[in-house]
Amino acid sequence: QVVKKGEVLVLLDATDYNLQRTQAQAEEARLEALTNNQGRIVERNQVLVQKKFISQNALEDATTQQIALQQQLDGAKAQIAIIDHTKTKTTVIAPIDGVVQKQIVSAGDFVKIGDPLLQIISKQKLLAHLPLPENIAAKIHAGIKVRLTTPTSSDEIISTIRELKPLITETSRSVDVIAAV
Repeated sequence: QVVKKGEVLVLLDATDYNLQRTQAQAEEARLEALTNNQGRIVERNQVLVQKKFISQNALEDATTQQIALQQQLDGAKAQIAIIDHTKTKTTVIAPIDGVVQKQIVSAGDFVKIGDPLLQIISKQKLLAHLPLPENIAAKIHAGIKVRLTTPTSSDEIISTIRELKPLITETSRSVDVIAAV
């Protein structure tokens, strides 16, 4: 399928984030009510201290509780912001114009943040992956010119090696050399 940069490719299930947000909002509302109530207690205690009905110590305790509740409220608001930020990762947007070459996961698969979902090939700039034998890996490096040909075309493309992937697998015993086409 052809995709455009910015197009929505995948929507991940956001139910967990929606439930976490509802829970965090309830905690925020609870702490907001407690903070407001504690504020009124501090105001009343300030008047009572001036009239010498309660000690300064009682006022300081109420003020400390108000500060602690305010900090808990700030933490609950930060938790909602974290949930909202994480929820934005449930929509996968096409990073480039291109063609979906391969679908790596299927509907219903469990994925973690960072797992590849699709492979998109750009139509503007293609990369050739050239597996070369490991015994010549020490002789090649980025910047060397390569000549690319294929049996299906008489065209010849001259390019340069962009990078070498140093991973040599047991099955292939080759180095992945990447050149721009």
